Amino acid sequence: MRKQIKRPVVQLTSLLDLLFVMIFVSLLQTKSTPSNAQAKTETKPVETKVEPKPAPVKEEPKIIPVTAVFHFYATTRSPEVPTGTYSMRGSYNRENGELELGGSAWINRPAGYDMVPLKGRIGSDETFTGRIEFQDCEEFTLRRTTRIPGLDIGGNWEGSYVCFQGETGLTLTIQ
Repeated sequence: MRKQIKRPVVQLTSLLDLLFVMIFVSLLQTKSTPSNAQAKTETKPVETKVEPKPAPVKEEPKIIPVTAVFHFYATTRSPEVPTGTYSMRGSYNRENGELELGGSAWINRPAGYDMVPLKGRIGSDETFTGRIEFQDCEEFTLRRTTRIPGLDIGGNWEGSYVCFQGETGLTLTIQ
């Protein structure tokens, strides 16, 4: 019996795999470089100019919140009136000039005194006039004496009001 020597045999599937890889690489190379005919027929994209949109106009609110300090004191007509101070909160209507303020916290409260609300209109002549809707109170008149930059109605308003104690001096600082 004769022994057969086995010779290495390259399997057919390995050759086919190699052939497939070579074809694939060849196809990739031809796809990456377009032919002259393709290059001539391709069109370049048209550039379009996009105009920037104008920024939206930010509308100012019609009614804005307001804080103020109400400082009252004696006048020559009512020298017995004590000094007092309290903070106020309210709202201002830009369209019609109406300002409403109510007391929020005492800073310096004299005995027997309560906070009074202010409701009135700010005129183009920089006056703030109205009525105090409180028992035994009447009207008030204030004129702006200083301004706070950046606030429509900000600043010091000075004048007087009338309540049970008589004419009382008032400085209203709108912040």
